[in-house]
Amino acid sequence: MTEWQEQLTVPRAPFIPAVVWVDDPATSGFISVSRGDDETRWHELVAADEPIITQVDDGRTAPGRTGLQPSSSCSQPSLVAAMLAALDVRDGHRVMEIGTGTGWNAALLSDRAGARGRVVSIEVDPTVADNARTALADVGYAPLVMTGDGTKGYAGGAPYDRVICTASVRTIPRPWIDQTQPGGVIVVPWGTDYGNDALTRLEVGEDGTASGRCGMGLAFMRVRQQRRDFLEPAVDELDAAETTQTGRTGRELFEMVAFTQAAFTIGLRVPSCYLTVEEIDDDHRRIELHDVRSQSWARVTLVRGHDSWTVRQIGPRRLWHEVDAAHTWWCDAGKPTPDRYGLTVTPDGTHEVWIDAPRNERHWPLTF
Repeated sequence: MTEWQEQLTVPRAPFIPAVVWVDDPATSGFISVSRGDDETRWHELVAADEPIITQVDDGRTAPGRTGLQPSSSCSQPSLVAAMLAALDVRDGHRVMEIGTGTGWNAALLSDRAGARGRVVSIEVDPTVADNARTALADVGYAPLVMTGDGTKGYAGGAPYDRVICTASVRTIPRPWIDQTQPGGVIVVPWGTDYGNDALTRLEVGEDGTASGRCGMGLAFMRVRQQRRDFLEPAVDELDAAETTQTGRTGRELFEMVAFTQAAFTIGLRVPSCYLTVEEIDDDHRRIELHDVRSQSWARVTLVRGHDSWTVRQIGPRRLWHEVDAAHTWWCDAGKPTPDRYGLTVTPDGTHEVWIDAPRNERHWPLTF
């Protein structure tokens, strides 16, 4: 048994619904796998160190049909263990969880908090919340599972010693900080619209700030109030797009989209820019940049064997130029990795990022 497996003191299987969802390459969507129809496959999915999609399209798509967007899941076990280690729940702690999902993580938190502790878990989807309550009761745990908007927290259980969010956010909601006692800890997948998020651990101060370091990369679903969106330009818009060439090397383009390279920094430097990367075939890849609010969009199509690629841009922002400039900034700053960054949220809600230490020569407030 690995070190992370030892942290998972409650079995996963009792919390996984009878119907789950998997990628379907044929449709680029998601198809259902039923325990009743394919028990072997279902158990393989549950046993793997991989996330399991438990709902698609906010529950609108029934089993047997093709889903378009995952909307609830059971996280990858090794990541669950990493987040629990960062949270450091102890006996007697009061804990708030945002994103109940299957209820498995709430059970793990309850096990750590013990009989003297208290766990409150908030789930936005009523059906998902009901299923979690049933699974938790069946296994013998009784956290308070609330149905509602998790970004508002739950003041009725405050103050909390620990707060954990099992969905990603681009802004830290003020109620989480206000409902955490000084010295308490908030653990959350935090990042920008550009690329993956970072496992971020914040400590709440006496002055109402929350500050801490970023860490490993995570790919979590967004809280529903902060979901990302993309643009699909029409043919006539593509024909009218501004067209230029970029001489960026393949290595530089890789850096621009890789979390451990420049991508995390680019997201911090270029607000409201959603990155998507699509493998067209073995010889073609598309990098697209989207800002739905300003209706700005950019695409770079990479072709194997070429050393210059076409850039198309639409809208008032020139997103490619902004991203290109942010990559240059990253290089000039010494190519900082995500774990060198930190975040401070001030009492007025300002999100300030910094490299290596707060208030050093490289720090700036984020815009959203």
